[in-house]
Amino acid sequence: MCFTFAWAGWEGAAHDSRIFGETLRRPELNFPRPIGNKYYLVDAGYPHMKGYMAPYKGDNVGYHLAQSRRGATRQLRETRGRIEKFNYLHSSCRNIVERTFGVWKARWSILRDMPFYHIDTQRYIVLATMAIHNYIRKKCNMDDAFRAAENERYVPSVDPDVGTSLRANNNINAENVEEQSDLVWMGLRDLIANKICEA
Repeated sequence: MCFTFAWAGWEGAAHDSRIFGETLRRPELNFPRPIGNKYYLVDAGYPHMKGYMAPYKGDNVGYHLAQSRRGATRQLRETRGRIEKFNYLHSSCRNIVERTFGVWKARWSILRDMPFYHIDTQRYIVLATMAIHNYIRKKCNMDDAFRAAENERYVPSVDPDVGTSLRANNNINAENVEEQSDLVWMGLRDLIANKICEA
């Protein structure tokens, strides 16, 4: 539950995928790219490409943990097929990102009052609170906020979307990100989904 990279200073209306594309294009930012066969789990707002594993998308494909838990009976709650099973486990693993932001925003109430500060001050506040967040996570074994967030069903006491960019626009232009249509990478996701169903 630590932050590994932060690029503060974008306006709140900037879509996450736009920032992501800029990050990949600018090597001077030293973004820690996945190496070898490693990859980051990304949500549906990002492209599925080498090094970045997105869930399956589609109108009739469930993704979020809450979607699997909503059904009134076990049969309605159960995931259907390899794609939904993959997406369920993907969401379960990605859930740690949401819980990390939940702990960070709950701990630092100043993040909810940022519009009153100059943009440079806002940038410093974001980076400083992330650094202190990481320090607490690594050095304090008995932190109540982290202990509560280790539970997969943790719900932040503040809205985790406060101060984050909007996720409504899920489109990224092909020229914005390298190697978006990587068939080998799609095949790897299919292989993982098949292995999940065999288990």
